[in-house]
Amino acid sequence: MIISTLRKFWSDINEILTGNVRIMALSWFLFALSGALVQPFFTKYAKDLGATDLDVARMRMVAMLALSLSLIPGGFLTDTIGRVKTILIGTLGISIIQFAYAMATDWRIFAVIWVIDFAFHFYQPALNAIVMDSLPKEKTFNGFLILNIFPNVPYLFMPIVGGYLYDHYGVVGVRISFVLSGVISLIVFVLRMRGFQETFMGINKDFSKTIIELTGYIPILKKSLKIFFFTSILFQLTNSVINTYGAIYGIEVLGFNKTTWGFISSVSNVGGILSLLILFRLNIRNPKNVLMLSIGAISVSLFMMSIPYYMETPKLPIVLAALFIINLSSNIVNSSISTLLTRLIPQEIRGRTMSIKGSLDNAGASLASIVAGYIYSSLNPGEAFLITSAIGLVGLFYLYLSLKT
Repeated sequence: MIISTLRKFWSDINEILTGNVRIMALSWFLFALSGALVQPFFTKYAKDLGATDLDVARMRMVAMLALSLSLIPGGFLTDTIGRVKTILIGTLGISIIQFAYAMATDWRIFAVIWVIDFAFHFYQPALNAIVMDSLPKEKTFNGFLILNIFPNVPYLFMPIVGGYLYDHYGVVGVRISFVLSGVISLIVFVLRMRGFQETFMGINKDFSKTIIELTGYIPILKKSLKIFFFTSILFQLTNSVINTYGAIYGIEVLGFNKTTWGFISSVSNVGGILSLLILFRLNIRNPKNVLMLSIGAISVSLFMMSIPYYMETPKLPIVLAALFIINLSSNIVNSSISTLLTRLIPQEIRGRTMSIKGSLDNAGASLASIVAGYIYSSLNPGEAFLITSAIGLVGLFYLYLSLKT
């Protein structure tokens, strides 16, 4: 019984992981392998280079703004020169920039590298478009669920390695991690160059005409913008404090050492992977209900993050549970939103439409970072988490009304 179930499960996964989808899954796994070494400690590394709490928020704000501005031309490139060429240019750029992180000696230099790194992510609309183009239509939601599993797997163990290097070698340990990240990123570039097959080559190379063409899709864009308002404003504000100050809060306020924080990051990702596997097995056709539940769960978990600040309670289990649920729920939210947009947006405008979404999301993240900076530094960490928890509930109510109509 168990063996036949596993065989069926693996067979269902293999139906999805073909061609471009397989290459994307493998490349995201490799990118996550490198990212998991450094991302849990990214903002802490900036502070060790001399940045203040507010400097961290400002750096993230400018980096997200740079990404936001770069996505618009990235979307137009996606629908003109094609998905693959756009992806390769961006992948090579961010591979090289990883080595620059390892050489940063001051937080200001680190900030400039951070901004350039994010600007090189202009190719994100091409990634979204090639996945949307390549997934089987009847298995779109399950496809996004499976793709979200692969970048989560390295976070089960690599943050512990990164934390160990940081604890035992300090800043030098992080530099080693960035060099490893650069090597792995170059491997991803070669993989994508050899493996991706083009799914759409735009005929119209005239920039002005590609803009005018969008006016023929006004009804679809209006529906999309309702979702974009949630993803770019309400959801970004909800996650702003945990994304910007999660590591700083855990290490400096709650007193976890870096290896322990790496362990927390790893365990919390188990939730994301398990939830995605369960949902994949359930084969959900309409993701709206699980989307609502997941947003509510994130709001509750942010409230939980504030508890150790105010009360003498066992910190580790509360933080573990909160981050476990946040990771689980965030993956479901992202998969659900991607599925709704894939069903809504026609192939010929996916690059441009997803660039609008990405630009708005990152502009919102940029604004949310500075809001988080002022909340976190002007009030206190506990109040900052309570405020973002309340914003999450507002976002839940808004999305419920938007999807209902």
